[in-house]
Amino acid sequence: MALCKDVSSTSPLTPSAITTVLCLVAYLLFSLQQVVIADWLGSGVSLGATAIRVLVGASSVWLWRRQGIPPVLRLPFLAVLACMAALAASVLMSAHPVIAIKFAIKYGTSLLLLWILLNLALAFPAFPLAATKAALLALWGNLLLSIGVRFDSAVLKNLSLAFHPEASFKYLPRVSGIYEHPAIFCAISVMLALLVTQLYLLNRLTKPAWLWAVTGACLTLLLTESRNALVPLVAFAGGMALLRRKEFLAYGVWRILGGIALLAGFLAFMLWKRHAELTSAIHESPLTAFSLGRTYIWAGAFEAWRSHPWTGLGAGVFQFLTPDYTGGRFDRGELHAHNLMLAILSETGLAGFSAYALLLYSIWMPLLKRGIGAAGRHWILLWLLTLPCFGLFDFYLPFYGFTIHLALVIANQYALAYPCPEKRMTGRTSP
Repeated sequence: MALCKDVSSTSPLTPSAITTVLCLVAYLLFSLQQVVIADWLGSGVSLGATAIRVLVGASSVWLWRRQGIPPVLRLPFLAVLACMAALAASVLMSAHPVIAIKFAIKYGTSLLLLWILLNLALAFPAFPLAATKAALLALWGNLLLSIGVRFDSAVLKNLSLAFHPEASFKYLPRVSGIYEHPAIFCAISVMLALLVTQLYLLNRLTKPAWLWAVTGACLTLLLTESRNALVPLVAFAGGMALLRRKEFLAYGVWRILGGIALLAGFLAFMLWKRHAELTSAIHESPLTAFSLGRTYIWAGAFEAWRSHPWTGLGAGVFQFLTPDYTGGRFDRGELHAHNLMLAILSETGLAGFSAYALLLYSIWMPLLKRGIGAAGRHWILLWLLTLPCFGLFDFYLPFYGFTIHLALVIANQYALAYPCPEKRMTGRTSP
């Protein structure tokens, strides 16, 4: 399938194609989370996580020697250090340090991965585009694998177990691809479709690539039956209609109504498929039914934060203590806060929340201030509206698949805003 309009050669082995293949291989390697190569602190060390850390470490050294810290990334660098310090404090003050250190390393790896992708986007602006094409290929590979697993192919089931635990099969007929939960797969597909939409409208990708991305996201929504990803979709559609209303009106009323009908159809399908779960809790309250009990988890996460306001319970700890903070309502651990803000507060307290807020500010403010025109600024505002919606009803940061795609979205914004590395390395910006 044709993906990129910037094709300088008829040969299939262009630098862009080679980079895309390498990115795809690296992503599949990173996703091998169930291939255990060692034991540490009572649990297995996976090949995928080890590959990420090795590549992040090697890339950090190489980029440091090549370009130091670009001026635009100086504040993000300090923010990453602040996040690391908050994670360290949460481990030191935690009553469950073994759990906390495992998750602190996981979060720290994701922070370094974001840092590396930002540096690569500035040094090689074509890299995020190639990585996006690789992510699109991975999405369709995931869909094909999911369909095979859904129809009980023994070969594909065994293959999928290299990426996710066997317990994920309990969600069938909902599918999870190579990820641990259907909601993660769905969130990734929707985020990728929105990114490809941006690149298509900015003439960086072709219409076939956009159609493949949108079709893949629609199929994933149907196969995962996940409602959470509909919230950012609605936010994106509303933001697009508001910020680009003149262009929307130019598309014609029927196209606009068609988009609204498509979203309404997905919502009706999800409510129909999840009807039994919703009605089982309706006797308590409509909010409890809509959130599938998340209100009780949110209240527990808030109480966990109040009990340890400054450094939290420790990175990743709340999910193992959920029954203790919800009055025994949930009889199992490993049930995280299902909300980004409450998860950060309950795990790392105000220290972690402040560091995370600084990181967001340091990353997005340069993009808002950058003179990239109204269209570019509108897209930054759309992402600032859409991305937080992925964290309203769930918490995906502990999962590498999600954080890799999130970092890719941000890296693409920097590649678009800062396309000239020669001038940028001297601290100057293009007009």
